[in-house]
Amino acid sequence: MLRVVKSGNCHILQPQDSEQEFSEQDFDTSYWQTRPGFEAIVSGRGSSCMIQLDNGRAILRQYHRGGLASNLLINQYLWMGKTMSRPWREWHVLLRARQAGLPVPQPIAACTCRSGFWYRAALMTAYLDDTEMLTLRLRREALEADGWHRLGVLIRQMHEARIRHADLTSDNILIDSKNRFYLVDFDKARMMNRLGDWQWRPLLRLQRSMEKRDRIQKLHYDADDWQTLMDGYQS
Repeated sequence: MLRVVKSGNCHILQPQDSEQEFSEQDFDTSYWQTRPGFEAIVSGRGSSCMIQLDNGRAILRQYHRGGLASNLLINQYLWMGKTMSRPWREWHVLLRARQAGLPVPQPIAACTCRSGFWYRAALMTAYLDDTEMLTLRLRREALEADGWHRLGVLIRQMHEARIRHADLTSDNILIDSKNRFYLVDFDKARMMNRLGDWQWRPLLRLQRSMEKRDRIQKLHYDADDWQTLMDGYQS
């Protein structure tokens, strides 16, 4: 069960049984900068940081635009109701993923703040301990064939749960010290009605991102690794 709390021009979404009450300031990174546990995170086009809550660490991400639109509307989106806002939709995709048993972050709270026709938004999720981006791991060392195969199986499971990730890259796949994978950043992800041709586009996105990073950063990655991932996906 979920509950929505209104604070000024902001709507805050959180689980019904949450022990912590959130307000508008909790979704402003500047509020946390002088508090213990704060750590800025440079990744993607959003503004993210690690924060310390009463019951553990969390990631706070403010939604920022990419592309040409970012020059005019850095962090503003057209208001079409809170249920159509970016964090609301990402929250429900994460719930679908967790219900399907997928390794994704637990959503803690979401916030939209309206100003006329526009809104700003932020999402708070639980921090995944002992993890790093797959990109960083591959810069240091190779991944065993079993790892690539399991990653392919995991992506297939995500698709079988009818979830289409909008930005599936090696930056949005995390791996821990026991070589377990996690999927993150479900902004603009969609819940689909059935399997179909749509499932190949995220895979192509991942393959292109791996090849691009390999050219720029020299990863421990080659065509055989990708084939092993696809073998896992199609197994």
